[in-house]
Amino acid sequence: MAVIKPFKSLRPKEDLVARISSLPYDIIGWEKAREIIDINPDSFLRVVKPEAALEQGVKKTNLQLAKIGAKSLQEFIERKVFIREDKDCFYLYRQSNNLYYRIGLVACLSVKDYLKGIIKRHENVNVKTYQGRVSHIKTSKTHTGCILVVYKSNKNIENLIAEATINKNIIYSFQSDDGIENVCWKIDQKEIIQFLIKSFQPIDSLYIADGHHRAAAAVEVSQLIELEKKKDKGGDTDNAKEHMYFPAVLIPHTQIRILAYHRLIKVASDFDQKDFLAKLQKIVHLTQLVSDTPFLPTEKNEFGMNISGKWYYLKLREDILNKQCDNIIDRLDVSLLQNLVLKPLLGIRNPQKDDRLEFIGGEDALVSINEKAKQRTFIIFTLFPTSIDDVIEVSERKQVMPPKSTWFEPKVRSGIFLHPFNDE
Repeated sequence: MAVIKPFKSLRPKEDLVARISSLPYDIIGWEKAREIIDINPDSFLRVVKPEAALEQGVKKTNLQLAKIGAKSLQEFIERKVFIREDKDCFYLYRQSNNLYYRIGLVACLSVKDYLKGIIKRHENVNVKTYQGRVSHIKTSKTHTGCILVVYKSNKNIENLIAEATINKNIIYSFQSDDGIENVCWKIDQKEIIQFLIKSFQPIDSLYIADGHHRAAAAVEVSQLIELEKKKDKGGDTDNAKEHMYFPAVLIPHTQIRILAYHRLIKVASDFDQKDFLAKLQKIVHLTQLVSDTPFLPTEKNEFGMNISGKWYYLKLREDILNKQCDNIIDRLDVSLLQNLVLKPLLGIRNPQKDDRLEFIGGEDALVSINEKAKQRTFIIFTLFPTSIDDVIEVSERKQVMPPKSTWFEPKVRSGIFLHPFNDE
């Protein structure tokens, strides 16, 4: 049974939300974040990515960065940039453009559900990133961003959400700097809130799409707080406290959009291209393409490849596929590419640590790929996106995907719905 909870959100004033909201901290580099902050000092990146407000190369500990971010948040609050709801609410959050549309329920999820495995994951967390988020949440006593969570499509829930938008209680409508139209509704009617809570009770699994580090850090902070309270006062966990919950946007799996993470491998000047292609043809059907436009696969087990400025279509041979282990992880295209090509033919043994390997994902991936292809110093592989069905199956099997297997788009904006627990 999935527990969802309304909450008293801390959120921007309507006329400021477009300036405040930002992309998540983990998909934007220092230089781009600094550029955004210089142009727009009200960007929420000052809170979630405080290192971007510092001079390049200045090193700070996780705690020091967390204090800088918390100070920026407090400055926003003192300037009355944010308003605090006076009663518990749910929210609806729609993101759309001319290519896609999705609408999710903004609600708090239970730490206990995460620990019990009702909230499932498909990624490992990076220790350094995770520790930074723990410091950030614990210092600010606020969950500053919603994680993206998937539930299996449920008509009752989706119809209820559709009906809730009819009341036109729109609190935000703006276009963000990534070109996405963002529209949000507030649900404060008790009967609708109760209907939504009851509608999620039959759901036995929720799946984290984006935000594994934020979710894990939120759980860690709640446990640290509980340990401190037991040490000070004794007693059991109080599940009614806000630190036992964290905010998420819940989306039906039919509305999830996943883009591919492509692979680029830097090659040495003495790289033997003829030998590589000969070995590759034992694994794939290889066809050189006439066009110099990047080839994007249209189905599983297909790949595009650029080498020396030329594009090729690759299709894994059936006899090679049949030899692969019948395991969901090994059947993923990212695993097949790694295990059959990158490791044995190019020597990429550890994708997370090999400096020769780059990952490119997102809407602007083709622009970067075109630039890299012109340099002719990379072998580029384009992939077909991992499916949401694969994500769900991996999560249910309690397995984890290889690094950079999924890019969920669009990204949930930070700084719209904050969940404070500093008044407990």
